[in-house]
Amino acid sequence: MKKNRIAVIGLGDFGKQLVKLLFIEGHEVIAIDKNEEVIHEVKDDCTNAVCLDSTEESALKSQGLEEMDFVILAVADDFETLIITADVLKRIGVREIIARYQTELHVRILKMLGITNIFNPEERAAKNMAEQFGYSNIKGNMIVSDEYRIAEIVVPDFFAGKTVGEVSLKENYNLHLITVKRFRANPKAKRANDDMIQEVLGIPSKTLAFRSKDVISVFAKHEDVEYFLDNVR
Repeated sequence: MKKNRIAVIGLGDFGKQLVKLLFIEGHEVIAIDKNEEVIHEVKDDCTNAVCLDSTEESALKSQGLEEMDFVILAVADDFETLIITADVLKRIGVREIIARYQTELHVRILKMLGITNIFNPEERAAKNMAEQFGYSNIKGNMIVSDEYRIAEIVVPDFFAGKTVGEVSLKENYNLHLITVKRFRANPKAKRANDDMIQEVLGIPSKTLAFRSKDVISVFAKHEDVEYFLDNVR
């Protein structure tokens, strides 16, 4: 996995969690907020924690953000800070800006500033949950963009006994197979009805044969996942 240099501006609950997860994944992470207490909280969970006002152009310039691979603007609950910071980031030459929004007004203004890579984590979480209620065979869902997602789907019954090559997910359904998860008996179980455990089978070969109740992780367009869920049984 490529290690990126990433700055996260705005350390609310979402921003703090994002900083920690990115740092755990091995990225170089700069955490930025104007609240000293918050900076103290995350200083051990990032490469560098900086207390500054992101609406001040000279302060942001001093951090060399134009050299970062990505700058994530996680300030969505402070409209003025969100818009001013976004404008400053554009003016100082930051190439890749990812901005969090909460309202359609945020969306319109961010796009006017030339920022099109935008996200709303609450909206995505709600959509994920709604889809899991709607389809009994979808076990996980991560919206990657407006066009793509990663979905975890229980294989249809007729997949059992067929190989990855025979099913041809990419050719037949436009689904790119990432991995397969399979339940097996828990070797530490003391009773026959103890929970099964799920193992990840790594990058599947074309000769891997599917079993009933296997879960496939796939990367695909939203409409292709929905077609598969609605029509392949």
